[in-house]
Amino acid sequence: MQKLQDIYINFIISSFKKIEMTKLSKLTDKSHDIFTKSLLLDNTLDDEKKLWKSIKPFLRDYENEESGCIIIDDMLMHKPWTKINDVVCWHHDHVSQRMEKGILMLNFHYTDATGISIPLGYEIITKTEEKWSEEYQKYVKKSLFTKNDIMQDKLHILHHNNEVKYKYILFDKWFSSIKNLVFIEEELKKKFVCPIKSNRKIALTLEEKNKGKYVNISTIDIKGGSSRLIYLEGYKKPLRVIKQVVKNGDDGESTYLYLVTNDIDLSFDEVLEIYKRRWKIEEYHKSLKQNLHIEHSPTKVETSQRNHIHLAVCGFIKLEKLRLNYKMNHFAIKEKIYIEALKVAYQKVIMSSFVKTT
Repeated sequence: MQKLQDIYINFIISSFKKIEMTKLSKLTDKSHDIFTKSLLLDNTLDDEKKLWKSIKPFLRDYENEESGCIIIDDMLMHKPWTKINDVVCWHHDHVSQRMEKGILMLNFHYTDATGISIPLGYEIITKTEEKWSEEYQKYVKKSLFTKNDIMQDKLHILHHNNEVKYKYILFDKWFSSIKNLVFIEEELKKKFVCPIKSNRKIALTLEEKNKGKYVNISTIDIKGGSSRLIYLEGYKKPLRVIKQVVKNGDDGESTYLYLVTNDIDLSFDEVLEIYKRRWKIEEYHKSLKQNLHIEHSPTKVETSQRNHIHLAVCGFIKLEKLRLNYKMNHFAIKEKIYIEALKVAYQKVIMSSFVKTT
């Protein structure tokens, strides 16, 4: 089984178009049924513990408690033409701001000050229950658990069971609920850096907090390049907040990003520098989609879709190891593979042997 997995991972790393079992069969001189039935339709492959077994030795060489970060973010793989099942469902897309059909992954990723990029695991958001929707006037599929529930459960496993070494947890504003912040502070005893919405209620002093005098964070005066302590409504301890000006690329208008952290000794620059590490998960998503074809499962069966995702994540681990060895980013590695393959094809054409070998 491991040999088949390695062959499939090497194949998706080497491929530049959609993944097809017939091409893999020709490449390896093996029946495509071997890969389809013994690998993609294996009900035991997509397993959290098996994935952790692949991740653990690599992570242990790089993790640290000084600058290590766990990053959390979701990624939607669009499947507009695929039949709906428990994993292919309708989800709200943060980019398009509308409902889109696809597979939604909640990803957990590790990085640190060195820029290492290691997946820690993921959860596919499944919708297995049908409930009546007043908005749509029909039955729609719903998930048994919220993303916040899954986030806390997975962090508990990474922290207590897998004993990942890290200091900070980074995430977007969608996960910045009081419940999540309290969980990180009290259950995990760790630090967080995250943005909050501009309508969140805060008090400027402990006295105002005790009197219930809260105002929208957008109304307080924080000069650029500075920070201050605040009390977020519902959160007991003080937090440090910075206000970052963000330019809109389309119209040039300025918006504001409010970042909060429970590591109140950090400076403005330190808060910003740590949060910038969150970009590693965006690079991870881009590499999964463009270099590892995670959206293009060879079949539309739920089991094969899950297994293809599992193997694509394993493929990312291999690409990251190659990056460290050859000092090339994932896209440069893929380009080098393409150029080398092109050289072989070019030589065959020159030698007029191409027709004979096909």
